[in-house]
Amino acid sequence: MKAVHERIEAVLSALGVQRAHFAAGLASELVPLMTSRPQIVDSLTLVNPNRLEVEVLGALSDRLAIVTGVGGLPAKTVDDALPALVDARVVRVEDYFTAAWSDFAADNPQAVIGTLSQQAEARSLESLSIGEQTGEVDGISYRVSGSGPALVLLPLLLAPSQWEPLVAQLGERFQVIVLGGPHLGMVAMLESRGSEPGYQRVIRNVVDAISPVAGETIVEIGCGTGVLARFIAELTRGENPIVATDLNDYFLSEARALAAKHRFGTCLDFQSANAEALPFEDNSVDVAFSSTVMEECDADKMLAEMIRVTRPGGRVGVVVRGTDMHSVVSMPLTDALKAKVEAPYRSVAERGCADATLYDRFSRSPLESCEFFPGLLTLRDPQGAAWAYREPFLLSLLNAAEVTEWHERMAEATAAGTFVFSSGLHCAVGRKPLE
Repeated sequence: MKAVHERIEAVLSALGVQRAHFAAGLASELVPLMTSRPQIVDSLTLVNPNRLEVEVLGALSDRLAIVTGVGGLPAKTVDDALPALVDARVVRVEDYFTAAWSDFAADNPQAVIGTLSQQAEARSLESLSIGEQTGEVDGISYRVSGSGPALVLLPLLLAPSQWEPLVAQLGERFQVIVLGGPHLGMVAMLESRGSEPGYQRVIRNVVDAISPVAGETIVEIGCGTGVLARFIAELTRGENPIVATDLNDYFLSEARALAAKHRFGTCLDFQSANAEALPFEDNSVDVAFSSTVMEECDADKMLAEMIRVTRPGGRVGVVVRGTDMHSVVSMPLTDALKAKVEAPYRSVAERGCADATLYDRFSRSPLESCEFFPGLLTLRDPQGAAWAYREPFLLSLLNAAEVTEWHERMAEATAAGTFVFSSGLHCAVGRKPLE
């Protein structure tokens, strides 16, 4: 199977692009490309990143630009990395609180466009005349528009609008090449995580507790790429209509394409929906389910909405990340390193829920016959996109000696097939009382 950077390189080769400006939410997919073909990346602009591979990015010097806000985890990630990225251009949007799900480019178009323009002015790339076109190479979709030096746009974390609000204006200055598909960005991460047997075991336990009867309608809130909706469709043998919802139109588009590719037929329906204001009538669905979404919104509003739309006798099931639980790493590490990599990962909205208070929220709700159980989101594929997303965050916590130790232990575990990294989840299932 081709690596992601090889797929990206294949697209650019097909389009005749030898050198380009790049912009993305994360650098991880470009790091191998910068190593194997450093000349191809003329500049790199990271927008609202929450991971920074400082060892590689530092080599870009002033060819690296970062656009961020002044609060939140992504902004803190940038703050922590700056001592190692002294030559990078950093643009901060005042009074903007950052999160992985921020619609950063749509909210701050001039800051992003201005930074990309400055990057181009500092360098001299030849203009290209590829012409407007769309296509796919090695599983990477591409869309070309505009004219000027090549600007390759990779996905922006969980941003609902992605690059779309900026593409037309950027096309006045650049030959814009927008890349997408299931191998890139958070789409790849969600697909990778959802295919991990350890995560699937947790979801299977929740579905077992819900006990859907054939014909009952299941609504998933925050379906992302639809990877869990497809898994539940397999578990229920396609006997239950599943309405998979998300507020992110980018994810919904990818989810529909993936469901069609996997030939799930008519049992899956994808709809746009806000978890805090679901577009369904009272008492209209049999099962309301969600996984790792309640962290990103007002948890009490979301739970109230899930209960409202569920019919009497129907069930509500929720999974959240356990930021109050330590992770588990299989490799033998020194105590100091082990403490860092097993520390809870905290990324939660102000009114979100990512801990055992999930159980209290269920017990205070009208739901009855509640079942509460923790689980583990276990990653075993060291080459998977889910691990590629998690590892840079861990590495950012380590000093040089610890980074060396980590790489050595990872290489040993990968060669032996013993790599395991597990982080905590909290699960709750309840039944809406009969009237």
